Amino acid sequence: MRFLSRFLAICALVNVAAYSEQGPTANQVARDPAPVAIDYETARFEKIVTAVRIDERITLDGLLDEPAWQSATPASDFTQWARPGVPATNTNEVSFLYDDENLYIGWKAGDQDSGNVVVTELREDFFWRDSDGVSVIIDSLHDESSGFLFGTNPAGARRDSQISNDGDLFNGNWDGVWDVEVTVDAQGWTAEYRIPFKTLRFSNETQQVWGLNLSRRVLNISEENMWAPIPIRYSCCQKMSLAGTLVGIENINTGRNFGIKPFITAGITDVREGDAMRRTRSLGAIEDYDGGVDAKYGLTQTLTLDLTYHTDFAQVEADTQQVNLTRFNLFFPEKREFFLENSGIFNFGPGGGFGPGGNLVPFFSRRIGLSASGTPIPIVVGARLTGKADRYDIGLLAMKTEKLDTGSSTTPSNNYLVGRLKRNLLARSWIGTLVTSRTSTIDRDYNRVYGVDAHFILRDRLEIDSYILRSDTPGKTGQNYARRFQTGWRGNEWAISSEYNQVQPNFNPEVGFVRRGNHSQYAGDFSWRPLLRRSDAIRNLEFATNAQYFKGVNGEIETRIQDVRLGVQFFNNAGASLMMTQTFDRLLNGIRIQGLPVPTGDYKYLAYSAQINTDRSEKIGGAGRVDWGEFWDGRRRSISGSLLLKPNYRFNATLDYSRNLLKLSSGTTTTDLVGARFLLAFSPRSFINAFFQYSSRTHEVSTNIRFNLTYRPLSDIYLVYNDRRSSLGNELLERAFIVKVTNLFNF
Repeated sequence: MRFLSRFLAICALVNVAAYSEQGPTANQVARDPAPVAIDYETARFEKIVTAVRIDERITLDGLLDEPAWQSATPASDFTQWARPGVPATNTNEVSFLYDDENLYIGWKAGDQDSGNVVVTELREDFFWRDSDGVSVIIDSLHDESSGFLFGTNPAGARRDSQISNDGDLFNGNWDGVWDVEVTVDAQGWTAEYRIPFKTLRFSNETQQVWGLNLSRRVLNISEENMWAPIPIRYSCCQKMSLAGTLVGIENINTGRNFGIKPFITAGITDVREGDAMRRTRSLGAIEDYDGGVDAKYGLTQTLTLDLTYHTDFAQVEADTQQVNLTRFNLFFPEKREFFLENSGIFNFGPGGGFGPGGNLVPFFSRRIGLSASGTPIPIVVGARLTGKADRYDIGLLAMKTEKLDTGSSTTPSNNYLVGRLKRNLLARSWIGTLVTSRTSTIDRDYNRVYGVDAHFILRDRLEIDSYILRSDTPGKTGQNYARRFQTGWRGNEWAISSEYNQVQPNFNPEVGFVRRGNHSQYAGDFSWRPLLRRSDAIRNLEFATNAQYFKGVNGEIETRIQDVRLGVQFFNNAGASLMMTQTFDRLLNGIRIQGLPVPTGDYKYLAYSAQINTDRSEKIGGAGRVDWGEFWDGRRRSISGSLLLKPNYRFNATLDYSRNLLKLSSGTTTTDLVGARFLLAFSPRSFINAFFQYSSRTHEVSTNIRFNLTYRPLSDIYLVYNDRRSSLGNELLERAFIVKVTNLFNF
């Protein structure tokens, strides 16, 4: 407990210093006037900006020198997110124009210190917390729940995202057709956007009314500014129910909104067989060339049909290796483009997805087209229907995979069907249903899951979530349900929540993911994050505790986990935390952890962890974590860290290292993981990404190098090199070079 008392003492000293009788600094006085109470529900109705229809042509050059820009009244009056009610230090003026096909946005970001703007990345979908930048968030359906984000930084890099569930789900892998140009001068910098209407979804009303919010990040003064204010308990500007309003857009439509994107792939593949390498694919053999096509069609203004034939994911980055120190399954995120787009509509249950502490995802798209070991299974054809109809969210996915014969095993051809329907209620609540089905060519080889979920927000802070699911699998009848109930109250500085969930022994979601099955869980969490309103450095402290109890089918406790967390968060997004965890585990059957056997019995162990992360916007930054203490019937010591090198926005490097040392009664084992990422950007649309990994457990080194050129929006050339070799003697195990070309035709 010594480290806990020391940490509390440090926090107390910081708090005393922040409120010292010597008085605040001049900078604090300037930035921290008398507190302003904000009625957020009312404030958003005061934020209205009007778009102006134009006939003249806008040249996208980041200059805003066309006369039409002078006809629009800009949105201004930004405030600080972390200091509610305090005006933004720098000026912002955002104007809106439109014609029959496009929405144009001109953002003048004033900055008297423009020579010190922070830009760390040039690549597409840059990490927004590391760079100065501006973001436009549009709720074009005006359902106060969904939206699209379009962001850029002073170097002209682009990032776009889909927002759903009122900001709870944020899909940064979505890619839309749009463009932006940026210029920088002594008064600040200017971003000029062009967003085609066919990129958005909106009603067929003559007069459009859209939700809108605008955010800006200024790192050299540690500020996040917004147009429509958002409580600090939410992520900046992602809460669509609190957005302002964009009016003035009339008589527009998306046209036919029909696009076809064919692709072709070719390459060389060598695989080791015994003592020699065998070539299984060659550039010189025309039969080894491959291709397919994706298509998108707007059935209505709010419903979109996506089709794919002979789907290929050659350009997808390799999975990051993980060390499993538990007896449960590891979760690897989806990275394939077709499944990422509009994925939020298929999310189910609290938060809609699989986050920290989550246990069950009834629909997990990695089950389609990937074997349990991660081997790709060819996808023959697929279709997806997503969108809205009145107050309903609709999602329908159908896929067919080929038969896969690896020699040692055979995976039959499978048909997959996933259906999702949500009815939006009140302002930010909904009820929904989900169905998943897998059927193979083998008789009575099928699996189905169906269930309902509900999400309610009452009095803006009380959240209630629940679901119930049932699976049907031949040979697994009875005890085939999963259910969950969760409720919590979330304020700006404190939150409390509790939950109950159960996974019965025969619940079997074969198109989903379960980390821990066959149990009942009871959990509670309390956190207090006091804001240090007089400090220019520290945003908030954190004091939190969590308790979890897991019962087996016999009703006896199998696992009990209790932890205490202490932390500090800075305005520059650096932070530090300490945690103490007390665990009780009852093993009814022996297990293996990293190859070491752990026999049946009762285990009680106390462990500690400490972690720290620096300001990622600096040229040199990093993060580190140390875990130590008792572990089962022995001890564990783990260390992990990342070093970030950003000498300029064209080149970034990240070096990762982790070591896990286990000393149990049955033996000792050490596992090392090493990773290195290098990014070289030639322009916002052309870059090389290299990813190297080494695992001491598999004694393998893997390499994934990708060159990507976007020669026009959503049309790309990829050059990909992969290899895998043994670290024992540097023996090559597998090697592939792949070329992929895609081209989007819009009609």
